[in-house]
Amino acid sequence: MSTIKALVSSVRIGKGVSTKTGTAKPYEFSTVTYLVPAKDFIQGDHNIQAHGVEEKSVNMYNDPALMARFRAETKLPQLLDLEMNPDPENPARNIVTGFQVSK
Repeated sequence: MSTIKALVSSVRIGKGVSTKTGTAKPYEFSTVTYLVPAKDFIQGDHNIQAHGVEEKSVNMYNDPALMARFRAETKLPQLLDLEMNPDPENPARNIVTGFQVSK
C-alpha cells in the first residue's frame, strides 16, 4: 500500500444499465477527483499558460461502505491521505482503497 496526499474535491460512485447502443449493458464506476496546480504546456508551436488548479481523477474501489466513509468523515474539498493499492482488474494500476484526513 502507498499513500498520496491530495486536495480531494469530489467522490463519485454509480452503477446502472446503459442502452445507448440499443443493447442493455450494465456499468459501474467509482472515482476520486482531486485538484493539482495547473501547469503550463509548451511544446513546439504550442504555448499554453495556466494559473490556478486543474482536476485529475483516479479510480476508487467500488464499495458503498467506502463512499459512506467519505460522506461521514470529510467535508470536501479537503486535504486527504489517499490509500492506494493495486487494481484487482489491472494490477499495473493503483486505485483508492481508503483514506485518512491529513493532519
